[in-house]
Amino acid sequence: MLAGCRVLVVEDEALVAEVLRELLAEAEGVPVGPVSSVGEARQLIKNEPSLDAALLDMNLSDGLVTPVLETLSARGIPTVVYTGGAVPEDVRQRHPNLIALAKPVLPARLIGELRKVIGASGTHLSAG
Repeated sequence: MLAGCRVLVVEDEALVAEVLRELLAEAEGVPVGPVSSVGEARQLIKNEPSLDAALLDMNLSDGLVTPVLETLSARGIPTVVYTGGAVPEDVRQRHPNLIALAKPVLPARLIGELRKVIGASGTHLSAG
């Protein structure tokens, strides 16, 4: 489980965003957002002092989520991309260890990948 980890959700499809929010809550995580645009996400990150991880859709209504990914990376916040599209090659090159899951994905896999990136970053989760 995610044991109180604060996870930013950036998703522009309202139904998918709500499902992700519920999934995180069921896994004992604390969903932050969801927000549906690059602009909203950047503002939230600026005002949110503590995030343990982020779950990002690659393609948003106002463009690629890349600026958000770069900001999170600079702050050392582990990220999982959950997208219906492809991750651009330049993003793959800058973030070779980025976990990118193709929609749809099983909830257990999504939570498992979040646990992995949070555990690898040492930000919040303890083993077990």
